[in-house]
Formats: sequence, C-alpha cells, structure tokens
Amino acid sequence: MKQYRYIFTLLTIVFIVSCDDSFLEKSPSDAISTATFFKQEKDLVFAVNAAYNVLGFNDWGEWGRGTDMLRLDIVTDDAIDHHSWDPAYRLADGTAGASEGYSTARWRERYKGIQRVNRILEGADGVTDINPDFKDRLLAEAKVLRAYFYFDLTYLFGDVPFLTSSISPEELTPTVNDDGSLTPAAGAARTDRNIILDALVEELDAIKMDLPLTYGGSDKGRVTRGTALFLKAKMLLMQEKWTESAAASKELMDLGVYSLYPSYENLFTYEGIGNNEVILDVQVKQDVDEGEFYWLNFGPNSVGGWSVSCPLQSLVDTYELTDGKTIEDSPLYDSENPYDNRDPRLGYSILYPGADWRGGVYNTIPGATYPGKTIIPGDDLTDGTGGQWNKTSTGYNWLKYISNEDIDVSNVWDGGVHYILMRYADALLMYAESKIEAGAIDASVYDAINQVRQRPDVMMPEIPTGLSQAELREIVRRERRVELAFEGQRLFDIRRWDIAKDVMPGVPKGLTYKDENGNDVTLTWGERTFDPGKHGLWPIPQAEIDVTGMEQNPGW
Repeated sequence: MKQYRYIFTLLTIVFIVSCDDSFLEKSPSDAISTATFFKQEKDLVFAVNAAYNVLGFNDWGEWGRGTDMLRLDIVTDDAIDHHSWDPAYRLADGTAGASEGYSTARWRERYKGIQRVNRILEGADGVTDINPDFKDRLLAEAKVLRAYFYFDLTYLFGDVPFLTSSISPEELTPTVNDDGSLTPAAGAARTDRNIILDALVEELDAIKMDLPLTYGGSDKGRVTRGTALFLKAKMLLMQEKWTESAAASKELMDLGVYSLYPSYENLFTYEGIGNNEVILDVQVKQDVDEGEFYWLNFGPNSVGGWSVSCPLQSLVDTYELTDGKTIEDSPLYDSENPYDNRDPRLGYSILYPGADWRGGVYNTIPGATYPGKTIIPGDDLTDGTGGQWNKTSTGYNWLKYISNEDIDVSNVWDGGVHYILMRYADALLMYAESKIEAGAIDASVYDAINQVRQRPDVMMPEIPTGLSQAELREIVRRERRVELAFEGQRLFDIRRWDIAKDVMPGVPKGLTYKDENGNDVTLTWGERTFDPGKHGLWPIPQAEIDVTGMEQNPGW
C-alpha cells in the first residue's frame, strides 16, 4: 500500500509554509518556487503525495492525524470529553472563543492542503517527461483532495475564502483606513459556500473519468473515481439537492467496486484495512513514529487509556433491540439488563458494564458483580485504581478503533489502523436519505438501508415496507447515528438536519446505576449551552482575522 504520508525534507522545504502571520499560508521568501521545483515526473508525484499528507489533521505534527479527527464526536450529542484542557472541550459546551485550538488547527491544516494543491496545478505544466494519462490522473487526485478540504471548511465554518491559485503575502495584507479600521485583504474575501460547492461539484464531474476505479500494489489507497462521486454526493446532500445527490450515490453504487465488509466488528481493526468498503482513508504505518494513538486517547483506564471521548447515554439508547424496535417499543428491553438483546453494533462500538473485554469483564459500576467472570481492575469509578481523570465520565468507553494488537504490541504512539474517511455504508445511507427527502421512495430505498442493517455479523431485521416519508426519515437518521458512531459524521448530520439546537443544550448524561442503598445514580458532567445564531458554525480563527481583516462568523 502506498504510504504517501511520509515526505522527506525536500517537500518540507517546498510545501510546509510559515503560519506565523496567517493560516492562509504565506510563502516564505527563501522557499523553492513552484517554477523551479516541478521539472520531473517524480516531482509531481511527491507533490501530490504531500497533499495526501494533510488528509487528517492535528496540532501535533506528522502523527495522530486520524486520532485527532475522532475527537469530532465530542462536539456532538454522541460523546463528551471531561478533560477541560483538551481540544474541542469548549466547542462542545458552548464556551469556546475564536482562538480555540481545535477549530484553529482544522482551518490551518485544510488551507495548508489547499495551498499545496494550488501550487501543484500551477507548476504541473513544467513536468513534460510524463505519460499524459498519468499526469491527468495525478492532477485529478489533487483536485479531489482540494474539494475534500473545501467541503470540510464549508460545513464547519460556512463561507470561506475560495482560493484556486496560490496566495501571496500581499494578497493577505488588509488596507488600513484613515480611521484605523481595516478593509479585509483581497485574498481573505469570503465566498458563499454554495458557490464554492457548486464549483467543486462541477470540477468533480469534469475530472472523475481521469481517475481509475481501483488501484493495485503500492498505489492502493489513493483517490479513485468512487472518492470523487462520494464527495459529490455528500456536497449535494449538504445543499439539500436531493435528486442530484441520490444520482451521484447511485452512480457510485453502480460502479460495482464497493461492497459492505462482512464484519462490522473487524472493519475498524488491522484485519479490515484495505477492504472493499473503504472509499478513502488516512493511511499510516505501524510503529514508524508517525502513526495513531487511538487506544491511548480513547481507551479505558484499565489499559492505560485516557478516556478522552466517552459515549453518552442518548447514543446508547439509540441502538435498537434485535427485534428491530427501539427501547421504548420493544418487549425485549429489560431496564435491569439494558445491554441484552441489542443491535450487535452496540457491542462492537461501545464498552458497557458487563461487556467481555480482554479476557475479563469491563465494569464501571461501583459494587457490580458478574458471577463466573473476572472484572478487569481500573475502570470501576470508585475502586481507586489508576488515575481518576483517566476514567470514563459516562460509564462507557469507545471500542471502535481500539485494537488489542495496538495495546499489546504497538508503540503506544504509533498504531497502524487506518482512519476511514469515506466508506460504502455511508454512501448507501446518503442514497436512501436523498431519495426519502426527494419524495422518490421506492424499493431501492429499503434495499439500501437493509443492506447496512444486514451485514453478516449484524443481521438486524429488515425495516417494514409501506412506511411514510416521516417514518423513513426517522429510521435513516437513527441508522446513520448507530452505523457511523465515532466516525466524525454526527456533527455534519445534526447541523444538516438543523437539530443541533435541540440535542446539544443541557446536562450530558451517562449511565444510571443503583448505589448501595438502592438509589439511582446518573453520571453527569457539566452543562452545555447552544446558541443557534452562533454555534451553527465554528469561529474563523482570531489570528486569521487579526492579520487579514476577514469578517467573523455571527456571534463570535
């Protein structure tokens, strides 16, 4: 598999640019220029590889990029981080400012990727010793990556600068008016996000045929035609262009390339790397100093994890019973044994009290017993084992992406499980949602949802036929929540459905258990506020505004 994340000093000199003055990437005066760098085929290949290198993001350097992306669920109703010093904590509880590190890093890394792609497109004419078809493919890869970076920016920040050529320092310098006020720099002008998305959809259509359906050997994992179609479908979904989004998803489905991996349990492990469900992922190598540290961040205290992102009860309650009914409607639900007879994806995604875990039982409930089984020490909220700050705040821990191989074998900082950015199950659910919202409900809608529900190691019942648009809407939204939990999709969904204002405010709740006196104890942590006029978008980083005079988002 092509490990395109490891770029050496030359590319660092060329493409890693100074952010001292602006996150829109001024070029240092001593950098090798685009004109002098792009001469040979290998130069273009290395440059495109450098654009792949920022698919993930973080504020820590060339490692943990997928790890930091997993934090995105913290700012939704799916999870909470009780470490107030961690990135995204204040974005979740409504107290963030415009200098918040998590949103600032996301902005900076996305524009870093955009600047790299723009330089590639400007310099590619200088490369002549290359097969024209190969060159077209590389440029198409770069354009898809740029579209992905812009998609991320537009749904998180709204209207943003739409840069299709590299930016110079002069273009980022605002005009100081006579009264001391600033006229924003030309390069910092914000473009309506729908104009950006329309342009990118058109570009994806224009270049999709330059991309192969699949790759072999060392190229496996690069952008494909399916990547372009997935991204197009998601952009159109965000714009509520239902018919067009459904058509893009259907075109992807009809490629005949992708299928659901038979094991949901193993999809997010080493065993699942490179399977036919993955459309695009963040690729890393195990134990090479630039890997991921999922279990250290998100794993339970009993294995040395920090419990950074802890699932909330509202997510746990969303998983159906094995009869296909919700906890409110199913006769199988037992409040005394709430995890029995549940959608298997619950046990594959979340560690709950009583779950089998590493040869014993995971447990967070004080005084709980599990006859015939050994409780793994360190996770009981009151047993005094381990650091209390590294124990879950909700009674649950994530299991998805937490690999026993990483815990037992890998360097603590350098796991090698790839973080999945795009996968086929999401495409199926996008197709179903688009058709439902378009009022074009037919058998294909039921089939798409049922395919996801009936993965061999899940096998949830098919949804009943003859449902109304409102009933199907509820089902596909629930299906997205449980299928894509801890994959960074929930924020996109609650914003797009305009329900963040309903699900985010209030006291985040974890599990409820009975204390030694038989009284109910519910685990809670702080309180979240949500201002619909403000928190529907993240703030433009204050440092960017200070330098360029760019307009801030409302309320920040």
